Amino acid sequence: GCIINGKLYPFGIIERTEDCYRCDCSKGGVECCSLFHTPVGFDKKRCKVVFNKKHCDYDVVQKDDPSKLCFVYSRV
Repeated sequence: GCIINGKLYPFGIIERTEDCYRCDCSKGGVECCSLFHTPVGFDKKRCKVVFNKKHCDYDVVQKDDPSKLCFVYSRV
């Protein structure tokens, strides 16, 4: 298997690690890519970015009221 961030995973495709990555574990090594996209286009004065580990994505919420989401124009 492969060790990713201290945890042993079996050979094959790992759909989701604890840190929100999708990995391919083989005898030749491990390759991973993120399951999340970083928001870049939003109102930075009114809003802030918070990582949502349950959904493996970033939420953009209002600074004054984090229960309210902000509109995101673009992600990378």
